Formats: sequence, C-alpha cells, structure tokens
Amino acid sequence: MPVNRAYDVEQLFEACHRYFDMTSRRISFEYAMIDGVNDHDWQADLIARRIQGMPGHVNLIPLNNVVESPFKPSKRIAAFQKRLESHGVTATVRRSLGGDIDASCGQLRRKAMEEKGGAHENLGNH
Repeated sequence: MPVNRAYDVEQLFEACHRYFDMTSRRISFEYAMIDGVNDHDWQADLIARRIQGMPGHVNLIPLNNVVESPFKPSKRIAAFQKRLESHGVTATVRRSLGGDIDASCGQLRRKAMEEKGGAHENLGNH
C-alpha cells in the first residue's frame, strides 16, 4: 500500500494499540492473501504477536486472479486462518464475488483497459 511509504508497519500497530487503549474497540485488519508472498506460517505468527494485547479480527481476503498479474491467490488461506486461530486471533475469510465473470476487484478494470487498447499501461493498485 502506498501509505506504507509514510508509515511503516511498526507505526501502524503502535497506532492500533493507542486506538484500542483509548476506545476499547476491537480493530479489524484486512489482509489480502497473495500466494508465496504473505501466506507463510511465520507471517501468521507475526500478525498474532502484533495483535497481542488487544482484541483484533483479521479478515483474510483471497486475491482476485488477474491473468496478467504476477500475483496469484493464495492456496494456503485455510491453513493461515487456522494458524491465526491457534494463537487466539479471530479470523474469517472474505467471500469473493464476481471472479467467475471477470468482474471482481482488479479484473473489471483490467478488462476495460484492454478493450480501450491500454492493456500495457501501469494500472497500479486496484
């Protein structure tokens, strides 16, 4: 995420802990699961350690398959969820909609760009 250039992960979790200390409200974390990039057991362990001390919920988001993208959906979502839960972290898997008709996040934009002849432009993040 571009915001990471200004605020690193350490600062993010410090802010989350301050927020929880001030509000006592649970924090939800959105985590896009990318095959071989951020779906390893040690990464689930790290997330669990970072959340420790505050009630947090991790929403695991299956990455949408975009043919031209080098990033692919993780095949380890269930194992990652189980690993988080073994640490006492509540985790759910977001249902992905629209992928079967190339209309989920990232797919529709790519298809529209291809139809306009701009398929090779840098599209950035969805």
